[in-house]
Amino acid sequence: MIPVAIVVLLGLIFVLNKQGEQIKQDEVLNRPAVQFDLTGQPTLGSTEAKVSIVEFGDYKCPACKDWEATVFPQLKKDFIDTGKVQFSFINYPFIGNSYLASNAVEEVFRQKPEAFWPYHEAIYHAQGNESDNWVTTPLLVDLAKQVSPEIDVAKLEDAIEKQAHKDAIAQDLKLKDLAKVSGTPSVYVNGKEFTGQWNSYSELKAFIENALNEAK
Repeated sequence: MIPVAIVVLLGLIFVLNKQGEQIKQDEVLNRPAVQFDLTGQPTLGSTEAKVSIVEFGDYKCPACKDWEATVFPQLKKDFIDTGKVQFSFINYPFIGNSYLASNAVEEVFRQKPEAFWPYHEAIYHAQGNESDNWVTTPLLVDLAKQVSPEIDVAKLEDAIEKQAHKDAIAQDLKLKDLAKVSGTPSVYVNGKEFTGQWNSYSELKAFIENALNEAK
């Protein structure tokens, strides 16, 4: 039999945790909207859209892979393809050697912008264990060949090995700092951080619809 004092203590801890989560959510929601400079960032959707969505991701992040496979397709169908929102992806490489993948996507984006999104998806699809060094130059080059035969793979390989786009990635990390991003995937809607369950499309959808209503 569990003593009453322990039950009371556990209940108090639960309440305090819930209060702490609510305070944190209120703090985030009350922050001024982040003003992102998305110049040169890969972007989908109508330039006339009144709502902008920004995702920070890491190619070795398992949750990012799940978000890409489950949440993003619904988001694209309901809001991007219908012209209601613009969507941009920003690199936040912090897991192991994921910076290699960040350099690779930057190079592909510069060579052939329309190949970025299929390449982005292919890297997530090829994702290995988070703790393994599965991100390698040969893998990244091979994926690029599969996505687009027009990619200059010699130039791509050189860009990966020499970290040719470290300045662009540094700029991405400045945006991460500006937005106070603490993990991935992190999603911002018109500069406001989405604080719901990262894998709940219904919560994200409601958050986006609220932003659309405010933008009318």
